[in-house]
This record gives sequence, structure tokens and C-alpha cells, in this order.
Amino acid sequence: MSAERLDRKITVILATDVAAYSKHVEQDESLTIKTYSEREAALLKLIKEFRGRVFNTAGDSVLAEFASAVDAVECAAAFQVQMVEINSQPDTKCKLEFRIGINMGDVVQKDGNLLGDGVNIAARLEALSQPNGVSVSKSIHDLVAPKTNLTFNDLGIQKIKENEFHAFDLMMKHSQRRGRKYAKVINFRALLAAMTIAAISIACGIFFILSYGKPADNQHEAVLTFVPVILVEPIGVSENQKELQKPSTESVISGLSDFRGINVLSGNNSFFISNSNLSDTQIAEKFNVDYIVRGMIQTYGDKSRMNISLADLEQNKVIWSDQIDFNFEEIFELQDRVNDSILSQLQVEAVAGDIVNDLRKYAQNFEFLTLYLNWSAELQKWNPESHARAETFLNEMNEFDSDNLLLHSATGWQTFQRVVFGLSTSFESDVEIMKTRNALAIQTMGRGEDYAQRAMFEYFFFSKTCEAALADVEASLKRGQNVRVYQITGAVYAACDRVEEAVIYNRKALAATPNDIGWFLTVDLVSNLWKLDRYEEIKEVIEAKIDAADMDPRITAIFAVVEHKAGNKKRAEELIARAKINGLVPDRIKTWLRGQPAAIKLIEQINEIDSF
Repeated sequence: MSAERLDRKITVILATDVAAYSKHVEQDESLTIKTYSEREAALLKLIKEFRGRVFNTAGDSVLAEFASAVDAVECAAAFQVQMVEINSQPDTKCKLEFRIGINMGDVVQKDGNLLGDGVNIAARLEALSQPNGVSVSKSIHDLVAPKTNLTFNDLGIQKIKENEFHAFDLMMKHSQRRGRKYAKVINFRALLAAMTIAAISIACGIFFILSYGKPADNQHEAVLTFVPVILVEPIGVSENQKELQKPSTESVISGLSDFRGINVLSGNNSFFISNSNLSDTQIAEKFNVDYIVRGMIQTYGDKSRMNISLADLEQNKVIWSDQIDFNFEEIFELQDRVNDSILSQLQVEAVAGDIVNDLRKYAQNFEFLTLYLNWSAELQKWNPESHARAETFLNEMNEFDSDNLLLHSATGWQTFQRVVFGLSTSFESDVEIMKTRNALAIQTMGRGEDYAQRAMFEYFFFSKTCEAALADVEASLKRGQNVRVYQITGAVYAACDRVEEAVIYNRKALAATPNDIGWFLTVDLVSNLWKLDRYEEIKEVIEAKIDAADMDPRITAIFAVVEHKAGNKKRAEELIARAKINGLVPDRIKTWLRGQPAAIKLIEQINEIDSF
């Protein structure tokens, strides 16, 4: 007997999903479910208006089919524009953002449902899409582009395991342009979860999908927030101009860092990686770098020339180079030219909300900027020795231009670190300095890191509530995101007992500064993972670094606890002995964990290994 013939057809599939849905549910379940129900109703209405048919819904996902590719794309565009408008209204309390993927392909019909590759690729495109965005397959693009005024951005070939497909972003007024490399690295776990929504929904009810059928938000964010990683190597300079190397390098880094759509490694990482004598292949593998910017400055009298290039590590070739003549009085114009060229090559555009040339605006001249960048680089190392060097640069900044607005913010950070390191000679006076300088920084500049600074001060020094501190954290994230903002956000969330959120921002900070000079960021992440009993993740973070001679004793102690729980008693004892030698004492744990029950718990766990 021949096998039953499957009922197949070619059709257009539209797949939708809500970005970070489970996070919304966690924050306010009833409001999220109510809001989603309203948004879903609007979507279903549009699908009907554009002659589509819904064949599956589950939790926060909708699957629909259309006879026309044009109808499907116009329906998706209309819905996303509608959602952006709703979310922009000040009275919208729950701002749900949707992702949409559209594909045309072969499907199998079964009891009113549709299955097969046509549906799976639509789900993959949905996972690839940006929040408030629409991603389509080449088959859809080729049908729709000639027949409409809609524009598309080519993302190139997307490879997922053994399958390849060509993807495009539909460009709307609110859309962010992405380069081809943007979408090339995809979190397979999150993507596979998205692909199986349709299959899961056949057997499971809506409650199951809401509770268990979603990937973790931090996994899904990996798909949404991945951007090309750029390493700016230290700019080459002549022997008699060594003092210009760091500020020139940091100037290029700071300029590029103002743009969303790319991730530029910090100056500390730049010099660290450069001194590691690694090949380009090793840099790509070890630090997940996609592109390297290389430059050399040569000076002839009062004229200078920069030779600069951009290398694509995946293609293993230079994709852009230029030779630029300039005077050092024109250093900012040089920065503009370099940034514009690199952004053009990566197909990255400035979008609303980017804080462009922030430092240039407030530094006003290259000499002051040089001092500020050197100060910042030292402060970020987070140890008493670098603190002293940072203070020297701060004093020089004050002598050079005592009215400069950046001084307010810098003095606040410097004073905060002085208190943290126990170097303050007058706590009350230093707290007043922090408060006054920070208020001036917010009043005059209002940068993201200034709001993050106030959030930290509010909770730890100003006797304000978590509510006030978290409000400033949210403000800081809207105004600009960098390592310092991520670091402080994680610290405030942890202090306010919202440890899960703290871990997310701890990881963001470490992703931006992978070598973590001073261990400060790694300590934050490891301690928060320990509070959550996430021992396997702790091992992943630490094992690659455990052989470092300068490993922070707090990390060593927690790793000892992890090894002890895994049954590796001898290894645990060795690690505790090492932590003691490097300065771990009970009082330091109590200070580190702010006298919380967590401190008592850790001391008890250490005592199970060795008397403490």
C-alpha cells in the first residue's frame, strides 16, 4: 500500500512574537496579559482586513497565512507603525514590542494547521527581526519590492546549522539599519525555541506556553541585541609622540561608541589585546571580534598624516583604508571622517537617541580631552594604585580648565571611588562633594552615566529608597549605555534585591570589557550568580580565569564553594587556602556583601571546607 499523500501548497506565512514577553509577565502579569490581549485583537483585525487567515496562536505568538505577499508585508508594516505610535503615548503603561517574520514557501496542511519549512523559516525570520521590526525572506522581497514603494535592507545570507536563507529588513520610519554581519551570529537555542512554537502549541494549552514554552529573556536578547564587535588597535605614533597614542586611540573609540548598532571594545581592552601578541584569528575566536581598526600617525613639522584601515576578520581581508592629512587642531574633524567611513562600511546609521560626540561637546579641546580620557582609563581599573594615577589626571584637568562641565562628573566618580577604597579622610565631606558635583553634572549635561552615578549615590549614601535609585537607573539607560552604566545598573539592582536583573547587566558590562582589569566586574557577576545558586554558570565564568595569579580572593572563595558542592573537596581546600593568602577574611566578606544574610551564608559554606 502506498503512503498517504500529504496535502501540500505554496503560501505566505507571517509569524509574530513579543520581545521580552516573560520579563513583562514577571513585572506585572495581569497588566501584560491584558495589554497583549488588546494588541492581539488589533493584529487579528488587520490580518482580516488584509485578507489573511490566522491558523495558530499560542501565548504571545500568532501564525497567519496570506495568498498575497504584498498583503502580508503591508499588514505587518501597518501593525508595527500602529504599535510604535501606541507605545510612544505617555499613558501607555505596558509597552509591548513585537517582532515579525514573513516567508513564502511549501507547507503541509493538517486539520486547519500549517506545518513544514515554510512555517519554520518564517519563525526563524521572526527571531531574527528587531523589536518593532519586520524581516522577510528573499522570495518575499523579490515579489514585493517591484510592486510597492516599500524599501528593504539586505541582511545577506543567514546560516543556521545546515540551512541557509537570504533575509531582508523592511525599512520603516522607526527602523534601525543593520549591516550584514549584524544578523549573522544567532543564538541557536533561542532560535530553535521560536521555530518550535507552532508544534508545541498543538499539544499544549496557552498556560503552558506562558509559563514554560519561552526561552529565557537573556537568551532571546542575544538574538535581538547582537551587533558587530569592533576592536580599535592602539594608534601607532612616532617615538617622540608616545603621549598622543592613548588619547588618539580613545578618541576614535569614544566617537564610534556613540552609535548603536556596533559594539566597540574599550581602550583598556584595546591595549590589553594588542599586548597579547595574538593573531587575527585568535582575536576573533577569543574575544568575538568581527572587525579591527588599525591606524598609524606620522608627523612632518606642523602637519600630520593618518593611515587607517578596517579589516573584516571573517573574510580575512582589509575592506576599507584611507590616508588623511590633518593638523592636531583638527583632531575632532579627523574623528568625524574616520567614524563616518567606518559606519558607512558597516552600514550603520545614527538613529534618534544616539548621544553623538558627547565627550567632544563637553571637552571642547583636544588637550582637555586627552587628560579626561587618561583619567577615565585609570579609574576603570578599580584598584588603589590606578585611583592615585586617576587623581593626578583629575588635578591636571582642574588646573587646565576648572570650569569644564566634565569635571563635575569626574570629581563625583573620583570621590565615590575614594570612599569605596576607604581612602576618605572625611566621609561626610566626600558625600557632600558627590551630591553637589553630581547634581551639577545632571543639570548641565544629563548623560547616562551621570544618572547612573546618582542612582548609586542615592541608594548607598543619600538614604534614598530603591524606588528613587531604580528610577535613575532607568533614566541612565535611556540616555546612553556604556560599561559604567551597565556596572552601576547591576549594582543597584543587586542592592535592591533584584538579582536576576543585576546578572543581566553584569553580563552586559563584562561583554563590553572582556578582560576586566581589576576583577571588579567579574566579582559582581559571580557574587550575584552565587546568590541565585547558579553554580554551573559560575564555573563557566571562572574556569577560564582561575589560573590568573591576581585573581580576586572573593571569586576564588566562591569557586571553592562551587567545587566543594561538586564533590571536589581537595580542590576546594586548595582554593580556600589561596583565597586566604590573597587577603580573604570574614570582615571583608561582610563588607563586600553589606552585612546581609548572604555574608553569613557564604562564611558558613567556607567553614564547611576549612575553618575560617
